[in-house]
Amino acid sequence: MRKTITREYLSNCIKKEIGLPRSESLKLVTIILDSLSVSIKKEKVLKIASLGTFKIKNKNSRMGRNPKTGKEAIISARSVVTFTASEKMKTRLNTK
Repeated sequence: MRKTITREYLSNCIKKEIGLPRSESLKLVTIILDSLSVSIKKEKVLKIASLGTFKIKNKNSRMGRNPKTGKEAIISARSVVTFTASEKMKTRLNTK
């Protein structure tokens, strides 16, 4: 089982399915992923029909603890991306 799906893997899938040359399919994957990244950064929410919703969530700074040393440290404020699967995706995942 593949743990990480890479741009290379996606471009090979497109090459097999559609027959585009490898360089063109890699360019297509790059354009799509870059467009998705720009869109979510700009709009803060990205909905993809039948897949789900990506949202940017802002987290405040807080105190944390290094699990190895037990030493306390401040975890800085940051933005994280969350994903919620659509009902169609949940149904597909739970169908045998």
